Amino acid sequence: MISETDVMQIIVYAGNAKSLAMNAIKEAKGGEITEAKRILEESKDNLKIAHQHHTNILKTFASNPDEPVNMFLTHAQDHMMAAITATDFTKEFIELYEEIQELRTLIKENA
Repeated sequence: MISETDVMQIIVYAGNAKSLAMNAIKEAKGGEITEAKRILEESKDNLKIAHQHHTNILKTFASNPDEPVNMFLTHAQDHMMAAITATDFTKEFIELYEEIQELRTLIKENA
């Protein structure tokens, strides 16, 4: 049987990962690239934990194909996919803000 604890942990850790990813973008936008990268790593750590709980659920389905799927599990998976997307985009945003910061520095030096 699918553990409600595993399902809830996906929601909690995926939610944390998404929130952290959004905070990382905010830090990068403010020019705090090092802090943004640190927060992104923390986001990824939370996403790994969510993924571990998801793997536990997949193992349950693999050993018992008649296991029913419920809306709570679907909701948890939606949270995890949103967190994965946010984390992927955050990496790109940090790189863009870092490049903008470098270009601004070059412009000031050459002005």
